[in-house]
Amino acid sequence: MKSASELYVSLTKEHTELTKKIIKIEKFMKTDDYADLEAKEKRLLIIQQNIMFAYADVLLQRIDEAKDQESMWQTFDPA
Repeated sequence: MKSASELYVSLTKEHTELTKKIIKIEKFMKTDDYADLEAKEKRLLIIQQNIMFAYADVLLQRIDEAKDQESMWQTFDPA
């Protein structure tokens, strides 16, 4: 099992990669190629984008939890 700090690093990396993909899809949605897609394909991309936003939000919540756990262990004094 990963430590809280390892989990924090892993989740942060995953969030960064996902954010890059979100930016890429947003840029694509502003292009002529996107405008030329059929309505069904556009709808699917919008759904995909919304799911990516939700996933990014979950990752941020997990990052906060990992930060809190790491903070708790750093301030824990068993004496």
